[in-house]
Amino acid sequence: MNLKMIEELSLNNWQPLSTLLYDGWILRFADGYTKRANSINPIHYSTFDLDHKIGECENLFSDRNLPATYKITPFIYPEHLVDRLH
Repeated sequence: MNLKMIEELSLNNWQPLSTLLYDGWILRFADGYTKRANSINPIHYSTFDLDHKIGECENLFSDRNLPATYKITPFIYPEHLVDRLH
C-alpha cells in the first residue's frame, strides 16, 4: 500500500458531519470539533484558477464560522500550494 492511499484512507476514518468535493480538493466540515474533521485537503488534481479556488474554499469555511485550515501533506496538489498560502 502506498503512502498516498494511506492518506486517503485516513480521511475516511475520521468522519466529518459533511464533506464537499470541490474541484479535486476535499473540504470537511464538523462544526469546529477538530481540525482534522474541519479542513481543506488538497490531494487531487484540479482545474480551477488557484487563487480563485483558495478564496472560494476559505469563503465556504468562513460562512460556517470556521477557520480555513489546510491539511498539508507530501501529496498536496498543486505542489507549490504552500507558497501561495503565505
